[in-house]
Amino acid sequence: MPRIGQSGLSLGSRIVLATLAFCLVFTLAAVAIKTWSAWQINLAAMRAELSLIEQVYQHPLSKAIWEMDRETLRTHLASASKVSSLGQIVITITPEQRAAETFVFTQPGWQASSIAPSRQLILSYHPFSGAAGQQVGKLVLSGDERVLWARLRSEVAAIIWTQGIQSLLLAGFIMLIFNRSVTVHVQRIARHLAQLNPDNLNQALLMPRDSSRQDELSMLVSGVNNLQSNLSGYLQQKQQYEEELAKHRDHLADRVWERTAELFEANKALASSADTLRQLGDIGRELTTSLNPHAICLTLYQHLRALLPLDAFTVALLASEGDRLNLIYYIEDGLVADPAILMLDHPSSLSVRAFREEQELIIADEALIEKAPSPESIKPSAPMRSVVLRPLIVNSQRIGVVSIQSHTANAFQERELEILRSIAVYAAIALANATAYAAAEASREQTANALENLRQAQSQLIQSEKMAALGQLIAGVAHEINTPIGAVKSSGKNIADSLSHALENLPRLFQRLTEIDQQRFIQLISYKPEHVLSRREERSKVRILNQELEAENIEDAHYKAGILVQLHAESSLAEYLPLLQHPDHGLILDTAYSISSIVSNTDNINFAVEQVSKIIFALKSFSRFDHEGVSTEAHLKDGLETVLTIYQNQIKQNIELIRHYEDIAPIVCFPDELNQVWTNLIHNALQAMQYKGVLKIEISRTANEARVAISDSGCGIAEHIRPKIFDAFFTTKPIGEGSGLGLDIVKRIIHKHQGRIEVQSEVGLGTTFLIYLPYLRPN
Repeated sequence: MPRIGQSGLSLGSRIVLATLAFCLVFTLAAVAIKTWSAWQINLAAMRAELSLIEQVYQHPLSKAIWEMDRETLRTHLASASKVSSLGQIVITITPEQRAAETFVFTQPGWQASSIAPSRQLILSYHPFSGAAGQQVGKLVLSGDERVLWARLRSEVAAIIWTQGIQSLLLAGFIMLIFNRSVTVHVQRIARHLAQLNPDNLNQALLMPRDSSRQDELSMLVSGVNNLQSNLSGYLQQKQQYEEELAKHRDHLADRVWERTAELFEANKALASSADTLRQLGDIGRELTTSLNPHAICLTLYQHLRALLPLDAFTVALLASEGDRLNLIYYIEDGLVADPAILMLDHPSSLSVRAFREEQELIIADEALIEKAPSPESIKPSAPMRSVVLRPLIVNSQRIGVVSIQSHTANAFQERELEILRSIAVYAAIALANATAYAAAEASREQTANALENLRQAQSQLIQSEKMAALGQLIAGVAHEINTPIGAVKSSGKNIADSLSHALENLPRLFQRLTEIDQQRFIQLISYKPEHVLSRREERSKVRILNQELEAENIEDAHYKAGILVQLHAESSLAEYLPLLQHPDHGLILDTAYSISSIVSNTDNINFAVEQVSKIIFALKSFSRFDHEGVSTEAHLKDGLETVLTIYQNQIKQNIELIRHYEDIAPIVCFPDELNQVWTNLIHNALQAMQYKGVLKIEISRTANEARVAISDSGCGIAEHIRPKIFDAFFTTKPIGEGSGLGLDIVKRIIHKHQGRIEVQSEVGLGTTFLIYLPYLRPN
């Protein structure tokens, strides 16, 4: 039988080992069952013994107790104690007016057990016939567990020996059946093929088995008999030719030499056929002893080149992905091409066509052959005119295609096709074995590299996910930076205009104001507001101040009320009323507004620059990657605020941000990696709320752990998918919006910090992620 590989066991050896393993399991199971049964029988036997003792001694003991015969009582007690299965006997005498008296017998070494059975009996005595029974005591019988185990050990030994012999007989019977149903027939086929020659072709291969069975042995027998039948038919045809020549010799003398030549070629072909059969067997054995695909292909080509008139030879194997054929060997006119790939949807590849149709193809159409792709490194010396392609099939599975080509038209006849078909079977087995061996070797090599690749991939994955999240924020950050830059630009222009106007009016204004009015003017332009007024607040104050100014008969009351509100002087109207009643009140208010505009626009510029600086600092902190991997002390608040700054554009629109930060000690951690945790969780929270709702962030300490809670008022997480949210590549987002790696990275980073993460969610109400990080010493 062909071996699976150089280091593998043969089929027969594996079947023997499997049979022995089955018998071993069967033996163990049978021993266990019989042992349990023996245990139950022993328990029942001990119960019966105790019951018998109880029945035998019930009356004698009751009478001895009634008659106060202590000697007889001790005699019965000693007699009962001789029963081996009895571990302890307790007799309690309960007289009506005296203290109870107890007689106890215990076997040496006996111990109370919950396994051994026990019985308890109330002893009563009838003083005379017809009298009511009177209770005189109590009898307690306890079995000895040691007797149970001793009986079980003796029975287990017999069970093991009996079952072992039965199992060995079963194994021998199974192997005998296998030998009679498989091995004997294979040996018969091998002897038949070894003895096959042109003289005994009429002797069909017969198998002493049911003819209705259709299996691989039947197919093999049928193939051998068909081959012999074909050769025998050819010999019969030859014999018919010879008889016809004998009858018409006188009339066909001119064709004697021609027919003689044909007969000579036929004899040569017949001898060649028998030799070919032997060669095919040798080729099969040689192919299946190698595990190198290239060596198998080279051996296959050399043998086919010796047997067939071929000019090109190709072997293509199905890739593990199942979407293409790998052209592992291509030789044409002695030149070997580099490996190539043939996709299974290739429209003109003959190898792909033969593989898809799963049948042998014989191509003689030169135009069709010309359209088929060929390796670029091969320059054909002449066009191919004959091509035969044969699928490689093992265990009903297609693994590839082998093809032969020739520059000669109709180069491959039935004999050549039969040779190719026979060798293709051996080639398929050999290449399948080589592929399996290569896969095993590749798997071992991949396993060897897996840990190193995993370590590298983890750090790269965290940084790439971090950069991916940063990329999603670029548009919002750009808008967030453009806003203060626009404010700076607008404020700068306003300052220039106001400064020009103020410098023009101030000298003329101070010449017209008294010293007291100058002080009022300086105080008016020096007022600093506590907070910036909203549009609604500003309109309300203007409306109230307008009414007050009209009551003072001030002209253009509404206009002047607007300027005073912008100067934040609405609450000190009485103090600035002289300025409003001054003949040059228009110049005073206009100049004051210009100077106040310079100050307010300067504050706007400073505020905008601080905002830009804060955003840039947050971006630098967020995008930094710690290559050293050294933990440091850091405040969790700093990292969270950095991420919130990055998401400021998304939060400030329709998000209510609630912060509850306790003043906790810094924690030893990897700050950059924790920033990735906050980024993923906050980003997921914003998406769950569709950027509308309440985002709540809490920092607290519980025992020796820092606790961070990130809550949202979004759609929540369904209960059936909560166990999957931390799995790699699992996502509920549409294709293109989520990689499914965010929460997996979060979990890995938290585990790296020896912490834990919990999730609480209710559909329709929102989700809360709880992160617990222990306080550890720095590295």
